[in-house]
Amino acid sequence: MTSWPDNLEDDLGGVLHDLCAVPAPSGHEDRLSALITRHLISRGLDPVTDRLGQVAVSLGTGDGNRVLVTAHLDQLGLVVASIEPTGYLRVQRLGGVPERVLPGMQITVMTRNGDVPAVVGVKSHHLTPPEEKYRGQPVTELYLDVGARNPSEVAQLGIRVGDPCAYGFTWQLLASDRVATTSLDDRFGVAALLALVDRLTADPAIGPVAIAFSTQEEFHVRGTLALAERFNPDIVINVDVSPATDTPDLAGVSPVRLGGGVVLSRLSFHGRGTLGGLIPHPALVTAVESAAATAGVDLQYEAIIGLITDAAFLPMASAEGIAAVGLGIPVRYTHSPVETGQLSDLSATIRLLHALVSDAASLDLGRGINQPAPPP
Repeated sequence: MTSWPDNLEDDLGGVLHDLCAVPAPSGHEDRLSALITRHLISRGLDPVTDRLGQVAVSLGTGDGNRVLVTAHLDQLGLVVASIEPTGYLRVQRLGGVPERVLPGMQITVMTRNGDVPAVVGVKSHHLTPPEEKYRGQPVTELYLDVGARNPSEVAQLGIRVGDPCAYGFTWQLLASDRVATTSLDDRFGVAALLALVDRLTADPAIGPVAIAFSTQEEFHVRGTLALAERFNPDIVINVDVSPATDTPDLAGVSPVRLGGGVVLSRLSFHGRGTLGGLIPHPALVTAVESAAATAGVDLQYEAIIGLITDAAFLPMASAEGIAAVGLGIPVRYTHSPVETGQLSDLSATIRLLHALVSDAASLDLGRGINQPAPPP
């Protein structure tokens, strides 16, 4: 990690680069948790880290709604499942890894002795039969090549069954203020929250706010339940990425595009496996729209099936209920090793978050149940 500027917004690209370079598969976020903790301490703050590796810091004082702002530290990855007699590694998915992108990829195996480079084997094109050339392979058919010739050499590298693996880090600056890299999901959100901390520490008038960096979102999206127990929030603002559909293969699926500003999720639902999702609290939808106008930020709207975030189970994590909303930063090619986003969308997210958090303490979260019924 290079030295970050006193104001992170002066070099968001550099901050994002350093965050994306740290491998942190679900359940193995310790390196990134430590980096975030050291940074917050360097800002004169007193962060806490729970048993799950989640890092949080409390800011602001006074009465009003207690606000929790979250983004997740972890990324998807693989886990070593077995070691072949020939020294190859078999793996299982850790989170929603798209198996079709894996063959030929560079992978980092994280061991107790340090990181070990690997590649995902891919059958020689010259010897691939025609019926296999257009077929995606399930992860159970794939293997990692670390250069070892037998299990003894694998052991000498420190590799054990259960060791996590991450995509090999890549970073490519593209035209139009865009970057292609690993784990923009959700290092975009992490960078936004770190910059928000800078803004809030200079704004003593804010109400009670906690900024939290969660773990294991890509595995079971429930780490934030422990954060809700700790901070007992009235409001949760979750920051994650939103799939951009401004590519030829997704045209018309949703309105979300790079450079279009922050995404306000009106509906998210996983729809498979984990039956979780979020319908945002109406008062927070209005508050986000007001904050966007105040900050001069464009909003995009999303209603999507097939996506789930850390906010999915939070509304019911309190006896009183929690008002929750999800904000997204547009990203192309989600869950691939070349996730692509635009830095101006990150900057817009920071500005909107600051405006939203500044007003959140005084929001009326009532649902209007005492209002007179409309005329028949």
